[in-house]
Amino acid sequence: MDKLKNITKLLKAMADEGRLRIVLLLVARKNLCVCEIKEIIGLSQPTISSHLKVLQNAGILESSKDGLWVNYRLAQDMDKNARQIIERIYGSVKEDAAVRQDIKKITEVDRHKICKG
Repeated sequence: MDKLKNITKLLKAMADEGRLRIVLLLVARKNLCVCEIKEIIGLSQPTISSHLKVLQNAGILESSKDGLWVNYRLAQDMDKNARQIIERIYGSVKEDAAVRQDIKKITEVDRHKICKG
């Protein structure tokens, strides 16, 4: 039953296009700060922060402080089945135009230029 609850929590957290795009970015990049995510996805900082909180509460993401930045990444202790679901979703949508555009933007963002310190 715990597995069912965990997977349900994962799917509910990712049942929003913005949150799903954040997760997919972190599958591709491994580590991003709020300002980078904002720049790539184009949502407001409060919306991004709200999405990140939902994803953290679901056990999908974790964060760490790095000087001026708080970096977000996929949770290292995430359930193996949850990680496999995320990887399968990424594999299924990585050729989508919006996802490809997001992934392309990863290489173009420079936190030193876009983040206010």
